[in-house]
Amino acid sequence: MDNRPDFIFIGPDKSGSTWIHGVLKWHPEVFVAESKELEFFDHYYDRGLDWYLSYFRGTGPECQAVGEVCHNYLFSTAACERIHRHFPAVRLMVCLREPVERAFSAYLYMIRQGRITCSFEQALVAVDELLDHGYYAHHLEPYLIRFGRDKIFPGLFDDLQADPAAFARSMFEFLGVRPLPLPDKLKGRTLPAARPRSTMAARSAKQIALMLRTLGFPRLVTRIKSTRFVQTALYKEYDDDDRPAPDEATVRDLKARFAPEVRRLDEWFGLDLVKRWGYEGF
Repeated sequence: MDNRPDFIFIGPDKSGSTWIHGVLKWHPEVFVAESKELEFFDHYYDRGLDWYLSYFRGTGPECQAVGEVCHNYLFSTAACERIHRHFPAVRLMVCLREPVERAFSAYLYMIRQGRITCSFEQALVAVDELLDHGYYAHHLEPYLIRFGRDKIFPGLFDDLQADPAAFARSMFEFLGVRPLPLPDKLKGRTLPAARPRSTMAARSAKQIALMLRTLGFPRLVTRIKSTRFVQTALYKEYDDDDRPAPDEATVRDLKARFAPEVRRLDEWFGLDLVKRWGYEGF
């Protein structure tokens, strides 16, 4: 097997990418870069293709699919153009989550990181990506133009949550590998929502992770983030009765904004998202 990627998961964030990376890494016929978020095509392109391909060394004859998971490529037109320049036949994967839910999940994650401490409504004004990353159709269009509909796997976060095993089988079918049954350890949530035990400590951890990525150690970041001890020491999971929820008026306003995007997705993929996500009245 060539050590060049033939699939890339491009996003969006807060839609199961950590779980997807873990499942692909587990499958014996899939070689996925150990480092989630290589960010080569958007942030580290100047390091050169050889640097990027070094993360795919070690593929053996058993590997039928080789790729990476980076949930921010979706939002970069430069990444789209660069991926197509180097790997025009690559297959692409996305996992779409109802965009208001995705935005609120991203907001909770920013609190977890110590990045913000304000209300959801204030964060929507202060942090552009909370809204921007929900405009899926806008960001997918350049990929559709360059790669075509048949090269894109449009997974749904709803399906992943409802039946992880079935979702995994759909990914395996797309990649052309055996539909192996998932072990129980891969059927649960990977990074449940949590609050920081200390905002300062969480913010420092985020800064250290960014520094390590900049210095060229994404593998180390992935390993540290996946350590249960680190997660428990820095964060406390929400209980069912204290997990925050967005205001209903805010949800309605956001759905009105996202509705045209959802309808475009249905035109492209035929997923009936207007009904599934509750956008009939918008």
